[in-house]
Amino acid sequence: MDASLMERDNMPIDRSHVRVTVLTVAGYFLDGFDLLVISVALLTIVPAFHPTAVATGLIGSATIAGMFFGGLGAGFLVDRLGRRRIYLWDLIVFIIFTIGAAVAQNIWQLILFRGLLGVGIGADYALTLTIVSEFAPIKGRGTLMGAGLLAYWIGAVASIFLGLLFFLIAGGLAWRLTLLVGVIPAIIVLILRHTVPESPRWKAVTEGNKIGASQISLKSLMRPPFARRVWLSYANWFINDIIFYGIGIYTPILLLGMGLKTHIASIAGSGILDVMGMFGALAGMTLLDRWGRRPLQVWGFLLQGATLLVFAFNPKPSLLLLSIAFAVFYIANAGGTGQTTGIFVSELVPTRVRGTAMGLGTAISRIGAFVSAFLLPVILKAEGIEVILVLTGLCALIGVALTLGLPETRYQSLENLNENIANAH
Repeated sequence: MDASLMERDNMPIDRSHVRVTVLTVAGYFLDGFDLLVISVALLTIVPAFHPTAVATGLIGSATIAGMFFGGLGAGFLVDRLGRRRIYLWDLIVFIIFTIGAAVAQNIWQLILFRGLLGVGIGADYALTLTIVSEFAPIKGRGTLMGAGLLAYWIGAVASIFLGLLFFLIAGGLAWRLTLLVGVIPAIIVLILRHTVPESPRWKAVTEGNKIGASQISLKSLMRPPFARRVWLSYANWFINDIIFYGIGIYTPILLLGMGLKTHIASIAGSGILDVMGMFGALAGMTLLDRWGRRPLQVWGFLLQGATLLVFAFNPKPSLLLLSIAFAVFYIANAGGTGQTTGIFVSELVPTRVRGTAMGLGTAISRIGAFVSAFLLPVILKAEGIEVILVLTGLCALIGVALTLGLPETRYQSLENLNENIANAH
């Protein structure tokens, strides 16, 4: 291993780590804001445009579809051209199409711009854990990487409560203002990201290599010793998004269907659940290095599966049971599988292919998220909520079984986990 990387691995967390992490995970804040802001915006988009169930599904899932292409494209480019260059361009894409969505004049313009916005968000997904993991020391890497999902949930909380504020004061314009406000922090982050240097690990493994390693990335991921661990990680990430995104994006609508009486009550309920998710992410951030990635993921899947199956057999629960079960679901996802599924991918591949692996993982997980977000309103109308809850609950239990096949990664250098194994083969 490069001596400078060994020194970086063994150093304590300092201001430089915190600065890089904050500016990097700020992209996750914007992702959380814009992915879940649509759950509130739909409450005023629907009466404004009167979309069909299929169009509603497309509004909720268009950004996720865009993330598929953004993740794939950015993953290839960050291994070929470096992390920093793409790190800046993805926010420019985000800003342009956020504005476009906020001023859309019809439902199809809104769907188009939300999809193009997703390209920027998908690129950021491929970058965030890649960059944080490559700057972080061994002790504290889990905490720093876990900060990404905490930022995501802070963004989600902000989206709900700003959405509620605009819903109360702006009437039919609420959805436009709620979408547009995300541009302000994006511009600030874009300016500050210019101070972040290139990844030291990427520079170490590509120095003198004009072509870059991206051309061999897919072969590396599809053969030993990485194929099994990578594809198990991808399967878990896919399952996590099947479980969460349909529930998360349509939580206000689901709460109305499960007993809450007003739109304001459903938005407020969603906001409280997002706060639970924020605290869950904070707990997960502290436990990633204490417990390890694998036990946290197992418990996350178990608790989500149990909660969903409880709902399935009692779709009209009391307000107390509804509150407890939804809170457990959100905490288990934010503090468990929402943290670990992406972290496993980032830690279980070599630096020379990490961006490509994260981009491919993002794309695969977005398929799960898209299917969930698109089909939920369709299935809800055709079959009822019980079918959705049973299917997602069973997916969570499958995730438990798959997680048991993954190695633990805490307190191990990225090079010992990957580069040394690759060289041995």
